[in-house]
Amino acid sequence: MEKYISFTQYIKKHFLSALLNAVNTHLEETSHDSLQDLEVRTVYVEDAPFMRLNFDVVVVAKLVMGENLFDSWLRISCTGDLEKRLEDFRILSISAYQGKPSYQKPLSDTLLPYLHRNQLDIVASGIIKQYYPEALINNQALDSMKLAQNLGLGIKMRKLSKGGEVFGETIFTDTKVEIYDKISDGMVEEEIKGGTILIDPSHYLTRNYGAVNNTIVHECVHWLLHRKAFTLARLFQPKMRFLRSSFSNKTTLDWIEWQANTLTPRLQMPLVPFKDKVLELQGVYNYLNGEQSNLIGEMIYVIDSLANFYHVSKMAAKIRLLDAGFEEARGIYKYVNNHYVQPYVFKRDVLSPTQTFAISLEGAIRQSATNKELQEKLGTGNYLYVDSHFCLNDPKYLQTNKFGRLELTEYARLHMDECCLIFELVVQDKKTNTCFDEVLYRDANQEIRFEAHFINKKNVDEKYLIRNRMIELQKLAMSLPGSFSGTVSKLIEWSGLTLAKVEEQSLISERTLYRMRTDENYNVSLELILQLCIGLHLPPEISDILLSRSSKRLGNMELHFLYRFLLNCCYTSTIFECNNILEAQGFSRLGKES
Repeated sequence: MEKYISFTQYIKKHFLSALLNAVNTHLEETSHDSLQDLEVRTVYVEDAPFMRLNFDVVVVAKLVMGENLFDSWLRISCTGDLEKRLEDFRILSISAYQGKPSYQKPLSDTLLPYLHRNQLDIVASGIIKQYYPEALINNQALDSMKLAQNLGLGIKMRKLSKGGEVFGETIFTDTKVEIYDKISDGMVEEEIKGGTILIDPSHYLTRNYGAVNNTIVHECVHWLLHRKAFTLARLFQPKMRFLRSSFSNKTTLDWIEWQANTLTPRLQMPLVPFKDKVLELQGVYNYLNGEQSNLIGEMIYVIDSLANFYHVSKMAAKIRLLDAGFEEARGIYKYVNNHYVQPYVFKRDVLSPTQTFAISLEGAIRQSATNKELQEKLGTGNYLYVDSHFCLNDPKYLQTNKFGRLELTEYARLHMDECCLIFELVVQDKKTNTCFDEVLYRDANQEIRFEAHFINKKNVDEKYLIRNRMIELQKLAMSLPGSFSGTVSKLIEWSGLTLAKVEEQSLISERTLYRMRTDENYNVSLELILQLCIGLHLPPEISDILLSRSSKRLGNMELHFLYRFLLNCCYTSTIFECNNILEAQGFSRLGKES
């Protein structure tokens, strides 16, 4: 159990008598007090070169002076080599305890380094200076194989799992490792020496060269930062073989992976030369494109060029740009639930690090059903859900492409803050100790899930749009009769479509359309009304009027929330696009498609 993996506990168990003798000797030299008992309260640890540790043991000495008993807090400064199981343990000095020491390289009780976000580039720069200084001097791509070699690490290509779930593994000590054998279609054991990085070679084919480089550097970070934590864990559990199985506490494993994930791109792309390279690439792009230059094109060019230069993935290059303060990269190469979002940019400081313009379809449906402020906005018909955004319904921002689908205009994608609603990202697992980075994980099963919540930031000026729409909609609404059948007839006439075209766009037969237009007693279904609204592309206000003329109503069931989302946010979409949304959410398609 991880609760027993504690450097403090190890010191208590193995060195209490040595500490007791040292304090007795100290008392004999400095006072006439006698020691009755000694209690170890905590141990503060500082990292030292190789596998050495310097640490201060804080103890409470129970002292007897005459007939009086009192406590004396002492600091016992020690050193030792963890690789030797601290068998060379040595006490350097004993003094009065005066508070927590200030170390340059403090370690936790599990011997993990404390790393704050604002220290990451400094730590990465220190590692590069020590093991790969030419990367800082010449602004060259870091050769991951050479870095591993400089650290004294060997690299072997081995398939670590049948399905390729594990990309890489650092072997800290000589051990037998299970390797997938294609011939026997099973796992076989192979003796691997400590100081070896194992890489799954299939990722050269299934992913990309940049991802393999990333994995090697990632494992180098584990060797540099987490070797002592692994060694301590083995003192408690001698059969322990791998870092990922050393700690049962998920928070500790998350912390280990966070350190490796965040340091890896900083090693591959050191901050100062990286910024110089970005400025150089921006200049090249603008020189080549002249008046045709725009920020989206510039950021795509910069990310692609950085990925090629540093031999990293495009996503790693993008994340490094964000870390380095290039906020304009946030809307480039963006994916929402595996859906690629067309690139976009926006004014600096419009979004906080935890805010976004993009929201998944599932999130959009959920928010439209539960957030009253969003419901009010969507009920006006001023916003349409297009390419993972709620965008103002105006030709300035939305257009139909050559395939007949709605998309954001180039102007909209260059001015997202002017036309799209903003959402706050919230981690779904409240227990997850993480940040909002778009983290690159080595293990395909690791995932952080976010949920987007609407915030009424009032970044969009809707006044002119509302005024123009309301004039047109009022005229239409005033012209509609009080009956359902009469309203259907009037709306078909307003659409300017032939009955054959209405049938094609709504999947309602001409015969059924005839009954809906002429028979006031016809028991029309809610689905038929929905089909007609979508087929005629009725604005939400007009759809509400048509529904009110019938005997049908939208309730509070999940399907009806989805119907309301289609009427409010997708009314310019085709019936087939709306059916795809219904089917994706597990509901039946509308109408009969030939």
